[in-house]
This record gives sequence, structure tokens and C-alpha cells, in this order.
Amino acid sequence: MNAPDVIVARPVTPDNFARFGTVYDLTNDTDPKAIWTAGEGWSDGFTRMPLIEGSGHLGVTRTAAAPWLCAAMERHPGTEEAIFCAAQPIILAVAPASDANAANREDIEAFVIEPGQAVVMRRGVWHDACRGASGPAAYYWMAICGLGESPWVPVAGGPRLVQADPEENT
Repeated sequence: MNAPDVIVARPVTPDNFARFGTVYDLTNDTDPKAIWTAGEGWSDGFTRMPLIEGSGHLGVTRTAAAPWLCAAMERHPGTEEAIFCAAQPIILAVAPASDANAANREDIEAFVIEPGQAVVMRRGVWHDACRGASGPAAYYWMAICGLGESPWVPVAGGPRLVQADPEENT
């Protein structure tokens, strides 16, 4: 097994996440993939299209903080998965969808998802559970559940250490 080298998470954007899926930013009233409304004392936005294909289940994951060893990943060939954080930024480690039996350590990338942002991973994208960027965190996810086994499998080539950008936490 190789020694774990470090992956520094970067802020998620529509461009840098495009090969894994879609990013929605519901924080600044400007994302063209959303419809924006406002009234006296409030404003909101919602996605123009349903968040995922099919009738998804809503879940919540409570998680520890980064850094962590990304040693195992899962994928969902039968559903997209949306992830959005509740209050604190979270880090998502992903690898491209493939026909391989495991994600390759060299293909892993990590992204910081801020409150108000959501990402929708395409079917089959390898991913680990998110971790808090600067402390324990909770995040919501939406996917179609009950599609059979979604096994966590060891990352091919060994684990990688995933961490937040130290410059972001100073």
C-alpha cells in the first residue's frame, strides 16, 4: 500500500466539479439554474429542475472534521446523489465514475461545499462520506434508496489524506 499523500480540498464551482456532476449556489440570488423570489423580509431560490431524477429519499449524515484518510469509497449506479450542508462547510472527496471495481487513489479530488450550495453527483461517481471543513458538521443528502447493495470498497492503490486548505482556516 502506498503512503497517503495529501489532497487539499478546493472550493466547489460549476467548472471544477463538471466532470462529477452539477453545482447549485443558492446563496447569492444569481445562479441561472435557480428561480429567485422575494417578499417583505425574505428571499429564496429553488432549482429550476428537480434536484435528482426520480423520487429521492432525504437523509442526514453527522460527521467528524477533516483531515481524514480517504480509504474506501462507494458509488450508486442506479441514482444520482445530491449533497448539501446544513450550517458548516463540508468536504466531499470524489473520483470519476468508472467500470473499475474501485476508485483509483490518483483520481480522487476534494471539494468544499459551503452552506447554501448543493452538488448533484452523476450516477456511478465514486465518493466518500463528507467531513466538516473546520469541525464536526452535519449535511443532508438525497438519493433513491433501496436499490441494492452500495458497497464501500477500498480505494485502489491505498488511502489518501484529505484536508481543508490551511490558508482558509487561518
